[in-house]
Amino acid sequence: MATEKSSSRSWMSDAAIYQIYPRSFKDSTGSGLGDIAGITQQMDYLERLGIEAIWLSPFYPSPLVDGGYDVADYCDVDPRLGSLDDFDDMIAAAHARGIKVIVDIVPNHSSNQHPWFKAALAADPGSSERAHYI
Repeated sequence: MATEKSSSRSWMSDAAIYQIYPRSFKDSTGSGLGDIAGITQQMDYLERLGIEAIWLSPFYPSPLVDGGYDVADYCDVDPRLGSLDDFDDMIAAAHARGIKVIVDIVPNHSSNQHPWFKAALAADPGSSERAHYI
């Protein structure tokens, strides 16, 4: 017997979510490294699979000590993977197909290149800058 979904359940309770590690998903430039434009190029394929959301692993600038989770700038795209314009195009392509985009962000994984981390190192013990890190 089919039952109606409860309106209190989140859309993601039964959604087909596909995790993408951008650096290895699809290389659109021939550089040997996956990129944001490569994800955009595969959006029709993801739609045909019935994917309802993509979950993007980190694509931010990073020294790559921790697989990209050591983020240097949460507000940009690693230039090896594309640009913010490429990211906007990818979002538009996903949304045009009804595919949601989940961005993997772990704020406590900033790299030693992140401005907050640099400020914390320069600040005195007990400072608000150091309070960002435990």
